[in-house]
Amino acid sequence: MDQEQIQTNEAANWFFFSGGPGAPRYGDDPTKHAVDHDTEAFVREVLQNANDQGLSNGDPVEVTFRFVTLTGDEKAEFLSGLGWDDGLGERMRAVADTHNGHRYERVVERVNDPDAELRLLVVEDRNTTGLTGRWDGDSNYAALVRDELYSSKQDDTAGGSYGLGKSVLWTFSGASTVVFNSHLAGESQNDSPRFIARSKFPTHQLEKDNTTYQGAGWLCQPIETDDGPRPESIWGERALRLAEQLHVDRPAVSGTSAMVVEFQDPTRDERPDIEDLAQEFVDASVKYFWPAIYRGDLEITVETPNDTIMADVESVPAIRPFVEAYEQRTTDTQTLVNPRDVAGLDIPINLPPRADGTETPDGSVRLSARLASPADDDSYLNNVALFRGAGMVVKYYDQSRVAYGDRNFFGVVAAGEAQREGVPSDSDREIDRFLRFAEPPEHDEWESTENLREQYQRGFRMALDDMFGTMRDGLRHLISKGGNSDSLSDNVLNRFPIHGSGKPRSTTSPVDPVFEIDSSSRFDGDAWIISGRIKLLPDEFGGWSADISLTGVGEDGSRYDDIPIDYLEVEQSGVTVSKDGGSIHLVADESVDELSFSGRSHSDEAADLVHGDVGATQLEILAELETPEED
Repeated sequence: MDQEQIQTNEAANWFFFSGGPGAPRYGDDPTKHAVDHDTEAFVREVLQNANDQGLSNGDPVEVTFRFVTLTGDEKAEFLSGLGWDDGLGERMRAVADTHNGHRYERVVERVNDPDAELRLLVVEDRNTTGLTGRWDGDSNYAALVRDELYSSKQDDTAGGSYGLGKSVLWTFSGASTVVFNSHLAGESQNDSPRFIARSKFPTHQLEKDNTTYQGAGWLCQPIETDDGPRPESIWGERALRLAEQLHVDRPAVSGTSAMVVEFQDPTRDERPDIEDLAQEFVDASVKYFWPAIYRGDLEITVETPNDTIMADVESVPAIRPFVEAYEQRTTDTQTLVNPRDVAGLDIPINLPPRADGTETPDGSVRLSARLASPADDDSYLNNVALFRGAGMVVKYYDQSRVAYGDRNFFGVVAAGEAQREGVPSDSDREIDRFLRFAEPPEHDEWESTENLREQYQRGFRMALDDMFGTMRDGLRHLISKGGNSDSLSDNVLNRFPIHGSGKPRSTTSPVDPVFEIDSSSRFDGDAWIISGRIKLLPDEFGGWSADISLTGVGEDGSRYDDIPIDYLEVEQSGVTVSKDGGSIHLVADESVDELSFSGRSHSDEAADLVHGDVGATQLEILAELETPEED
């Protein structure tokens, strides 16, 4: 190590705030328990954060996951640059002696073992803003290296809004330490690179003094301010030399490199092989970010000491059917006939006004589905990929209950700014904003959240429920073996609530009724007894089908559980009855214009109607007509 490098290392020091008498103590980083901790979650959160920071210049965000292993002299030089013997090691040993210190004890053992390797993971993004801003401001820099549970993202289409995603960097570090090296976009680019490292330890004390230190610490250049000492980044040539020593150097283009020290998956007992881990990163990247990759907004590479792998939408067979459904989402076809066919529909969504009273435009999301082929990878068969403008799949929504017989599918709901090519409409932008606030901290659902409550007036829950209900109706329409109808409203999709008004509720635009449906239910102590009648009204038809399911309903009208139907009998011939999970699927041929059914739900332990053990139920009957084809 040359003299200049020694001076650089001496200029960087570990700084920890002292707690003082009566200060709160921290047993561990609370954000570690706020999201799932497996490899998929790590990849999702890291890529989402990078994707959200992309520059608006038309070029893609580029992300590289780089695995580095260190032994011998390389390991020793790295530890020297990290300040292991200048404060970090002493603190980690102190934390290892506490009741929360098992993970740190393993790191100390690995550091002290001359034959043990250190495993680093560098996440390098390019064409992003970099760590801009000041310590004492509202900025990318402060949100990442200073704040907890806070996000500086202001774009309504950004993937995250809770500030939790960044926590996975420390969660996956056995040393709870992450090193940052950033080239900044904009006015500060001439001062780049910018270097700082941050540790998140429990509250601890050192043997040489009685001071209690807070958990967070920074490898930095501490400075004195009017408010006392605080961390300051290392800039320019010194930052460049320190980054090289710590294997976190990067090209001189805008973006940030984050290095996870002693990378580990906290959900695993064993240390996986790096090549296997790299493939998992590729698979997870494509699984959750194929929309952004397909659109050319995101490029992802995984590097190991022996290989470099590009994350491509064609490289993960289980995802290809979803890509094909999205590629052809604008098709006018609304019926799936042959395997690999794609059909699509617009699903309306009616948003409530914003919290400040601003009216919101009504709009739609695009549903498309591809009929499964025997050659398809069926890992996500009968699932619907939900995503919006951020280009990240929020969820693979299992809709197996909709499929029947050989009518299996792969579905896509492209919402908000992901729906169409070109400039999004005002309604697309508003739907994107609405769904962003409908995502919980894990970003894996569209559901009622506190953020929605703060941002929109009453009716946001109904907007979501109606969207998903109509989506299921649309799926049933797309995969049915019906004729060549031109729109969803040409088929009747009736739901009949047992405890409702006694009239079928149509989920489509007003048309002449096609089915007359009556039904009833009663609870006999351990199960629901159901019965009903479905009558077809048109004179000409080519067969029809119906799905029957039973759902528990809360006092507020919300559905809280599916009640499995144990069996169902039909009095008429010409009707095929099949069971799909807890629901029943009926297929009637062209000779049947009316049928009666009776059945029973799955038996449960005896319940008490008087004392409220049994809530209301809703029998859902969804009937669809197969219209005759014209010559």
